[in-house]
Amino acid sequence: MIRDTRVVRCAVCVCALALALGACRDKGKTPAFEWTSVMVSPLPEAAALVARVTPEADGLVLFRVDPALKTAVLSESGGNLLIAAPNTAEAVRGYGYYLRHLAGVHLSWNGDHGSCVASGAMVNLPKTPVTVPATLPYNYALNYCTLSYTGVHWDKERWGKEIDRLALNGYHYMLVTPGLEKVTAEFLKELGCPPEKIRAYIANPAFAAWWNMGNLEGAGGPVSDTLIESEAELGRFMVERLKSLGMEPVLQGYVGFLPHDFAPAGAHVLPQGNWCGHFVRPSVLDPTCEAFPRVAALWYNKLKSVYGVQAEAFGGDLFHEGGKSQGVDVTAAARAVQSAMPGKSLWLVQAWGHNPTKALLDGVDPKRTLILALEKNMAAKSPKKNYNGLPYVWCELLNFGGNHGLYGGVPMVAGLPVDMGGASGFGLLSEGVETNPFYYELFHDRMNSGGPIDTEAFIKRYVKSRYGKESPQAEEAFRLLTRSVYAPKSIREGCLESILCARPSLDARKASTWSDPNMYYDPKDVEEALRKLLAAGPMEAGTYRYDLTDLCRQVIADRARVRLAACKAAFTAKDVAAFTKEYQAFLALIKDSAEVLATSKDFLLGEFLRGAANRGTTSQDKAAMTRAVKRLITTWAPVIGQLDDYAHRQFSELMSHYYYHRWEAFFQSRLRELGGTASADELGRAGEGTTTNNGEAVATGYEKNKNVDEIELAFPDSDIPLLLTPQGDIHTIAKRILGE
Repeated sequence: MIRDTRVVRCAVCVCALALALGACRDKGKTPAFEWTSVMVSPLPEAAALVARVTPEADGLVLFRVDPALKTAVLSESGGNLLIAAPNTAEAVRGYGYYLRHLAGVHLSWNGDHGSCVASGAMVNLPKTPVTVPATLPYNYALNYCTLSYTGVHWDKERWGKEIDRLALNGYHYMLVTPGLEKVTAEFLKELGCPPEKIRAYIANPAFAAWWNMGNLEGAGGPVSDTLIESEAELGRFMVERLKSLGMEPVLQGYVGFLPHDFAPAGAHVLPQGNWCGHFVRPSVLDPTCEAFPRVAALWYNKLKSVYGVQAEAFGGDLFHEGGKSQGVDVTAAARAVQSAMPGKSLWLVQAWGHNPTKALLDGVDPKRTLILALEKNMAAKSPKKNYNGLPYVWCELLNFGGNHGLYGGVPMVAGLPVDMGGASGFGLLSEGVETNPFYYELFHDRMNSGGPIDTEAFIKRYVKSRYGKESPQAEEAFRLLTRSVYAPKSIREGCLESILCARPSLDARKASTWSDPNMYYDPKDVEEALRKLLAAGPMEAGTYRYDLTDLCRQVIADRARVRLAACKAAFTAKDVAAFTKEYQAFLALIKDSAEVLATSKDFLLGEFLRGAANRGTTSQDKAAMTRAVKRLITTWAPVIGQLDDYAHRQFSELMSHYYYHRWEAFFQSRLRELGGTASADELGRAGEGTTTNNGEAVATGYEKNKNVDEIELAFPDSDIPLLLTPQGDIHTIAKRILGE
């Protein structure tokens, strides 16, 4: 809603302009200004964003449309901020630049800080016009996985905030998947698929990412009609908000997915087998068969009906992560998929693993294709890629599974060259977000800077804006992190995982199957950074408390590695007394971690589950969402296997209940083993297979323990105490952890 003051102000400007033009005509003179250069337009959607994000600035920001400009220009006008820009999207990006670089306002997933208004006036208005540095034309946001690992606990209000933040940071495209449940249900119904097969096919939103990528069917389901409708409503809201801010929603293109046990009349269907051993994959309708254009046209009809728009950009990948294309002309298949897309729409193709193949790239239209080049190497020296000469977006891939852990390629991101190796945009493709605010702020700074970033200058600005004041101690803390945990030396898959969250074993070095277990930094640097940040306080800023919590969490996780080694040494020596002492000290670290994490809402399982439950409108839907999310962040699959703990989180209640009880059961089994009373189902290894990652063999086995299995499999339906508000004082707790 636009306030009357803004409407009146705009009306006065327009009326004054009309009178001036009329006076010039009456005197037979030519006006000394151009309409496009002086017309103050309310740009209502940009003004509405200002009111949502910074309500104190409502009515104090003016917008001027100037099609001749390429980027936003910031200036002062009568004590207000005037943003001249060619369109809404650039005007909003210009406001984001003002907030970060002039007003010192900090906005992040992990807390906001600062205000752009003091004594009723905008702060730090430019004395001379400031031209916002240009950004690349195809900045893209969100991995399919992000919408399940993190977005699953974002309701409509929270998604609104996220889209506003993405607009302020200059994104042009964003993936939207809520609503595909209804698209699919209506699409399959019209194709003649039986209702029971449709129900078995549609996945819960917690697992929708992998359903929409063609990895699985029906996980976390069946999904109710009410949840299907509420997801469609959410999807429409997301599309409308994106469109209003000049951004383009990326909707799901049709790449042939069908239930594995259903085929339309006259269709040639390609079975896709299983994914990660347990999950049955959807079949793929051969894009080169006669039925494909008809079926695809139906999909796009339903897509437009559900979302209310004709999309101009589509996602969707052929034969993703091991999909089977034998016997198919992949070049012809790619051409057929793109030909079925409406109008002159853009196809965004993920480059991940062995995809896309050269055969696929040979079949696409270069003018209608954009490659999303996922980059997990946070030690990479150059973003330069080559996909048959097709335009591509360089996409950071910092996080896997939404895991908590300090991590980021700060030297790499800060040093990205001006030409970006030929990339056409930046991409935010982390599988999970809401972590590592320091890294992501740097990423967005580089995205909007036009060239490499001075890390030292960035640290100083970051500390001042995030905490509201300069702090040499806090600056030194981030310098320590920048040259240690934020500076990996080689390719790895995400952060160094906390072994407190690992499937219990005396040899545990990581939590998930594919991660790198090798320590690549000196943990003493992290501990010293915590000491420096602690010395910088206490501060009232919630951003400071979050960072103190996160650092303290990392210190405890690093200490656990030393303590587990001591447990193993005592066990190997068959010293029962020493083993008992060491494992109790290890369990105490888990309790310490739970106490630390309880001080921040960002680390509360109760808060996370409440957000997920809010996606449902009935008690049954809320329970289904809660159950699915609890499975996702623990065993992932309904059986124990290679996906176990892939999406582990360091939430307070998980530490104090789930992880604590797993380790406690394990240690008691080992204690019984030393006493010769352990049962056979508590000992040994299972699943001794291997897979590969970064060119190295990775074991998929795990320590077999019936008691641990029971804890894991029961958790989605268990009822543990949940925290909805933070508890305790992190400053006091951190002092105790450091022994001060």
